Parts: sequence; C-alpha cells; structure tokens
Amino acid sequence: MKIYNLAQQLAEQQKEDEDEEGRGTKEMQTKELTDILSVIGMAVEMLCDIDPDLERNSAVKRGIRLMLNPYYEILQEKMKKSRKLTYSFFMSPEPRPGPSSAI
Repeated sequence: MKIYNLAQQLAEQQKEDEDEEGRGTKEMQTKELTDILSVIGMAVEMLCDIDPDLERNSAVKRGIRLMLNPYYEILQEKMKKSRKLTYSFFMSPEPRPGPSSAI
C-alpha cells in the first residue's frame, strides 16, 4: 500500500505542476523521473516477491524494463548532461594564478 500511496502522490504532484505551467510545456525533471522509475521498480519487486513462479517473474521484469527503456534512456541523457555541466562549471576558461613565490 505504501508504494500505491507514493505513486498516487507523485501523480497528483505531476498533475498540479502541469496545471500550473500549462499543458505539454513542462520538461521532465531528473528527480521526478528517477522517483517514478524507482516506485515502479519497487512495485515490480513487490509483485515478484508474492509470485512463486520464477519464469513469470523474469518475463514481467524484462517486459516492464523493455517498456520503460525510453524513460531510462532519457534519464541517462539528462544525467550525462548534468555531469558535463558540473564538470564545465569547475573548468575555468581563464588560467588561474599559481601559488605565490614571494617569501
């Protein structure tokens, strides 16, 4: 039930955000995407925990992962961009002065 409640809260939050910003204008945010994929992953694990059929468990996990693959790819791209931005932020285009040699 906790996962259902969390998924419901995420859906309500997303709907509120869309209403505030207008339909179709909001870009997926990394944290939101990560949270949603995490909730789905936990729900799949809970489902597999109560199902003793290992073959079916594997098929369900593969199928859901395949269906969600476009979102995982989006998340990976966003994370790569974030790392590049962080790295470029710390890289200064101008040389920094070295330590002073005055004693």
